[in-house]
Amino acid sequence: MPNYPMDLPARVEILERMLPLALAAGQSRQALDVIRSGDLTVGDPDGAHIQLISMGEVGAEIWFVPGTGTNPTKLQADTTAGYTGEAALHVVSGDAGAVSSELLLASGEVSMRVLDAGGSAGGYAFWGSTLAQFGYIDGTNDNYFKFSSSSISRHYGQWDDFGSVTSDAGILCGSWTLASGFNGVHVPYPATMNSNMGPVAVIRDGAATPNFYWTLTASTQSSFDIDWSSGGGVLSGKAGYFWSFRH
Repeated sequence: MPNYPMDLPARVEILERMLPLALAAGQSRQALDVIRSGDLTVGDPDGAHIQLISMGEVGAEIWFVPGTGTNPTKLQADTTAGYTGEAALHVVSGDAGAVSSELLLASGEVSMRVLDAGGSAGGYAFWGSTLAQFGYIDGTNDNYFKFSSSSISRHYGQWDDFGSVTSDAGILCGSWTLASGFNGVHVPYPATMNSNMGPVAVIRDGAATPNFYWTLTASTQSSFDIDWSSGGGVLSGKAGYFWSFRH
């Protein structure tokens, strides 16, 4: 006849109390608030997914990888942006070896630009504590505005020739030449402009010793006229330069 311990009923009672706790523990997981090493992928590694990278190209990074293609959007804690002790927010989209775009936010600086393998290659905007720049920069055909904290603004690049602009252009600028024998010039705009025009013009005379009077005699939304006198009885050749603005 088997022998049972004298406290068997007590032991069974204890096991009965512990069984629900054991079952509940088997269905729960310990909270993971720290991953000590390695990177983390959320989603299908062969499709669209998110990568959490503890140390990437410039610091800690989050990559949003598309389902097709190889150009992720990267959120980077950039420690190489030139700000000591700071991880600047750097967002990059596209392939840096071809064409990409970026946004950088750091202490006293916000910038956006289009890039290729050689650097800036398109639209560009920069806000700083003492400087702001907006426009197009590719190193060859730069065309942008620059504003400084000293109340000075500057434009880099050139203005379009007035002969190719449309009726909604704000500024028309250009030049013309005229042979000798004329006492005035009619300068037509390429279209009837959408509002009143204000031409500002100067005349350069072809004579060795210029001696004449000239004046702006007419201005409409489609043209302006300049007339001049003879210089010493001679109507010499002329050249004109103008800037005409809508207002």
